[in-house]
This record gives sequence, structure tokens and C-alpha cells, in this order.
Amino acid sequence: MAFQHRSAAFRQFGLFVLTLALMAAFAITANPACAQDFTLKFATQTINDIQHEYMKVFKTELEKASNGKIKVEVYPASQLGNFQRMMEGIRLGTIEAIIAPAEFYVAVDPRYQAIAMTGLWGDNEHAVKVLNLPETRQTIAALGEGRGYITASLIPYDTQLIGSKAPILKLADFSGKRIRVLASEAEQAQVKALGAATVPMALQEVLPALQQGTIDGVNAVMTVFTAFRYYDSATYLLETRLWSLISTTVISKIFYDKLPPDLQKLVTETAVKIEPQINQWQIARLAADREVWTKNNGKFAKLSDAEQAEAQKRVAESLQPMFAKDAALKTFYDKLKTLAASVK
Repeated sequence: MAFQHRSAAFRQFGLFVLTLALMAAFAITANPACAQDFTLKFATQTINDIQHEYMKVFKTELEKASNGKIKVEVYPASQLGNFQRMMEGIRLGTIEAIIAPAEFYVAVDPRYQAIAMTGLWGDNEHAVKVLNLPETRQTIAALGEGRGYITASLIPYDTQLIGSKAPILKLADFSGKRIRVLASEAEQAQVKALGAATVPMALQEVLPALQQGTIDGVNAVMTVFTAFRYYDSATYLLETRLWSLISTTVISKIFYDKLPPDLQKLVTETAVKIEPQINQWQIARLAADREVWTKNNGKFAKLSDAEQAEAQKRVAESLQPMFAKDAALKTFYDKLKTLAASVK
């Protein structure tokens, strides 16, 4: 009898333990917010610049807004590969977000390069106002529709500068110079119009190329010159400021479609919500970058008024053959130009 009582007790204890285990498993299943639901890998090619800063702020704000349901991992400095690899990741859903200048997306749609053409943007303040127009955002976002991603944010990086190993003080000084550019046809045409030869090159290859003499200069923006310490290899900066870089954030559609509606909304709202903060950060950063450049013996130069007008004329004319063979590109550019002209 005692044995039977002990057996019954053991069975009751076993049932008690099993019940606790099932209750714990049910609690975990029923409360997924206790664990990370989604991971968003956010990548860019640059580091310690406005794009990197945008990613960091986006991480902080989205993780907070989602109560930890979305974990954001930040990968600057091409840690997830070059831009082509990153775009492949976006389409496959292995990378959830990237930020890069708009013309990097030219392989997706040639019209993206219009965003970095001359004659659209003034300074960054003007660019912010134009980009804040709903019609501007809709016009640019439409380029990505059906391409495996959604456009999440648009922020002005800066206007264009040319860094060189030897001073460029007039247009004639461009002759014989090999200048690194992005691979877009528009950027190559505009730099060639100034009189230089163009060398398309990935960002991570630029500094060694400068040091080895493969190129004589770089077409980029202020923060790139300081972040990558080009002042040791390309001491002279020419402030032509003929066009701008507009950083564009895209979110993988595969990732986005996996999110429940409330988290989808948080992702897109956060992407836009932090733009004013980032734009203010960039104002301070550009001022600091100019100080860094000067303290490291970097030099600034500008063309004379007459030479600047000639440079503007040349780069504008260089775009006409592209417009003549691509009506969609011209239509897109003209629409952006009309929107830009509507804002003072």
C-alpha cells in the first residue's frame, strides 16, 4: 500500500512539473514581445558621416518605438559588401535597408542619375525644402516601385566638391587630370565637361588610388574628404558646387512585407521622422569638417565668377545628349527642376 501511495505521489509530481513546463512554453509563445521578433540589417558604404549618423539614430528610435520588436544592426564602411552586393541583399531580403546617394541606384533605373544633375538644388537648406514637398517624394519613390524595395527617406548630403593632389584654380587646370567619379553616365559627362578624364571607382578603392597616383583627384562631398582623411593625399579642394548628392534610404520589400501593419508603419514613420534631426546634425558636421580640413593643411579654392559661369554652362550642355536619347530621363529631370524652382 505504501508503494502504491508513493507511485501515485510521483505521478502527481510528474504531472505538476509537466503542467509547469507547458505553461512556460505557452507563455513564451503567447508573448513574442519578450523576444526579438525581427532583425533589420542597415548598411552603407561610408562611415562617420551623415549616412552613418542616420543609421545610428534610426536604430535608436525604431528600437524604442517598437519596444524592441525590431532590432537594428548597423553596418557602415561596406561591411556587407559593395553597393552591388548590398542591392542584391535588398532584393533577396538578406539585407533589410541601405542608404546611399541616389545615383548609386542607376542600375535599377537610369532616371536616378537625374537627382545628381546640375541645375536642381541650391544649398542644403534649399534641397531640404524641395525634398519635403510631397510631390518630390512621390516622384522619386515611384522609381523604386516594383523593384523589390520601398523608398524610406531622402536627405541632402552636400553639394559637390573636387579634391586634387595639385591645385585646380581654373578650368584649364582640369586638362589631363584623372578624377574619380561614380559610375553614372551623368556624373561622368559633367566632370568630363570640366575638362578632366573620369575614372569610375568604388569608394573603398579611392584612397589607395590617390596614394599610388592612379588618379589625380576625387569628385565627392566635404565629409567624405575628411572621414577618409584625403587631406594627406588630395590637399586641394575646389568648391564648384555644381550639383548635389541626395542620400536615399531603401527598405527591402521582402522584409517589409513580413512585418505586421503596425511595425510597417513604425519603420516608414521613423525613417521620415528623424530627417530634421539629421539635417541639423549635418549643418554642424559640415562646419566642423571644414575646420578639420584646414587644420590638416587642406586648402580651399573657388573659380572666378566668369569661370564658374562657364563651368555651369558646360555641365548643363553635357546633359543634353543624354536627354536627347532618353525621353523618360528628361521628363523626370524637368519635373524635379520645376519642383526645385517652386521653392525659394
